[in-house]
Amino acid sequence: MGARELDRFHGEDPRILVVDDNLTVVEVIREHLLEWGYEVTTARSGVEAQKHLESQQRYHVVLADIRMSPVSGWEVIRQAKEIEGTQVVVMTGFISLDNSLEAIRHGVFDFLEKPLDFERLRRVVRNAVRQSHLILENRRLVEELERKNLDLESEIDKVREELEELTIRDELTGLYNYRYLMNLLEQEISRSLRYGHPATLAMIDLDDFKKLNDTYGHSAGNKALKAIASVFRDSIRAADTVCRFGGEEFAVVLPMTTPEQAAPILDRICQSIRRQNIPVDPSQHLTISVGVAACPRDARDIDNLIRLADQALYRAKEKGKDRVVLATKGALQ
Repeated sequence: MGARELDRFHGEDPRILVVDDNLTVVEVIREHLLEWGYEVTTARSGVEAQKHLESQQRYHVVLADIRMSPVSGWEVIRQAKEIEGTQVVVMTGFISLDNSLEAIRHGVFDFLEKPLDFERLRRVVRNAVRQSHLILENRRLVEELERKNLDLESEIDKVREELEELTIRDELTGLYNYRYLMNLLEQEISRSLRYGHPATLAMIDLDDFKKLNDTYGHSAGNKALKAIASVFRDSIRAADTVCRFGGEEFAVVLPMTTPEQAAPILDRICQSIRRQNIPVDPSQHLTISVGVAACPRDARDIDNLIRLADQALYRAKEKGKDRVVLATKGALQ
């Protein structure tokens, strides 16, 4: 069976490196290998063989005599076995126990005793080529599997992130939801108490939103909620976070910000909402009322911070709506 009858490795013909300091032996082996269809390179010394092995050329099988100098066949074999997939066949006229043990230690594929039996040479080379192809194909499949696993892990991470995002986003407005707000407030209050930095919470309610729903229907109400959410996103600072608290109520968390510093930002949001001209009924447009409280000035826990911001929100409603009201200092005392 010739090499043309063997499987080519991804279009690559099997390459054989023949190493022997006997020119006659080298040429005879070369002629047989060429006749069987292999690509053949020859080396008449260990030094020459090492140069071939250091090149970019891949050799599937190295046929090497072990009795050479100044570089022995064992040194060539050691270098060849460092190349993944390369199989080494030892040629020697002196098979001994020591040579056999050394061959095993070097991972030699097989022995050929001189003078060579060329039918055995053909079988051994064919099997060595197949072994080389199996190793290289296995490596290719492992690398492909690793790539696919990485791609799969990336997809899993992406889906996990998307699922996690769904659990913290409000479906209608796309804003963060109540669950996310509670986690965020816990973090910001902890940071505020640890470092003494202010953290401000603004509770926002859409004025007369029930009237809008009653006049124009829930579809119009949902449309208004989405429009308001868009205004919030465009109006807050990069460090701030807006969440949908529930129904027509929203919350904005402003880290490293006092209520007095937050007030102008929230006033601008009120103005932006007015400019939307969202009708509540034929004679009225949508506005918002805002209540503001801060940690640690007003409260030192989530429940009291929300309660005080809500109280300020109700005072904003009582004062005529469409305004920002700060929590009364010392309200918890």
